Amino acid sequence: MTRTISALVLAAVVSLVTATTASAGNPRGVVYVVSQGLCYETVVTPTELPPQGPYQLITPSTVCGPGTFMTDLGPGDVGYAGGRWITLDGKMFECPLLGPGYPPPQ
Repeated sequence: MTRTISALVLAAVVSLVTATTASAGNPRGVVYVVSQGLCYETVVTPTELPPQGPYQLITPSTVCGPGTFMTDLGPGDVGYAGGRWITLDGKMFECPLLGPGYPPPQ
């Protein structure tokens, strides 16, 4: 079961990385922030990150649409890690959230 969840999370992260590209050439995505009830655009940055934190858990979600992600905290929240993410299987990457946030589609 854990391997299945890890595989699904990894597939979702790969789809985020290969999403449509922004004008700067970096892949874009969308993350739902539970504490705020808002969706934020994000841009994947090609950054090598050390194994030391802080990192914040990010998981697949459909709240902001298909192929999007979810996390507990966002910009302005105490404990927000500034877009440094870790998946359930331990993959670490950086995708800063770009404001302003917007409500999820109905």
